Amino acid sequence: MPKDYVLFDLDGTLLDSLPLIETTFRHVFRKMNIPWDNGAVMKTVGLPLRDACRQFAGDRWQEFFDCYVNYQLTIHDQYIKLFPGTAEALRQIRPLVKGVGVVTSKRRPMARRGIATTGLDRYLDVVVALEDVEKPKPDAEPVLRGLEKLGAAPDRAVFVGDSLFDVQAGRAANVTTIGVTWGMASREDLQAAGPDHIVDTWPDLVEVLKSLN
Repeated sequence: MPKDYVLFDLDGTLLDSLPLIETTFRHVFRKMNIPWDNGAVMKTVGLPLRDACRQFAGDRWQEFFDCYVNYQLTIHDQYIKLFPGTAEALRQIRPLVKGVGVVTSKRRPMARRGIATTGLDRYLDVVVALEDVEKPKPDAEPVLRGLEKLGAAPDRAVFVGDSLFDVQAGRAANVTTIGVTWGMASREDLQAAGPDHIVDTWPDLVEVLKSLN
């Protein structure tokens, strides 16, 4: 069965937004006098922001959330960018498939802003954001919602992401999963999550998609 629909995670997969996320987190941690733990903090990337806020600030999560959102708005456009090779790879992928979408745990306004700022919108048919689901990744619902919007069956689709949450969500949705190593998770961590494929570069990803079609 050809895999002619592709869903992508956004942050850490298409968008090189990790410097933006880390800079924003560090600002909030300093302002709220919360001890910084790089490993713990950055491992929350891919979860809804509110979940991370509750994890690090407890009862002060709303203050943390507001500070994060307001500060990130001031620096977003100067930090956000595509990973090298992303646009060229998407230009090659588009003719290979019937539909391309994004599935993210990001809030819709910021997801749309990042997509528009970097020009990703020209390659995408659908976007599933946090507001579109009741249960975010690693639940299957976001991936299934993306398939629903594309009119695609799971056995015709691929989900590409950089985190364990992406792999878990894709597996739960019964789609083919591809982990990429240029984002948050190491190759070893991705392997532990059990994706169908792991790639290190955009050209490698394009070749895997060609082989699946």
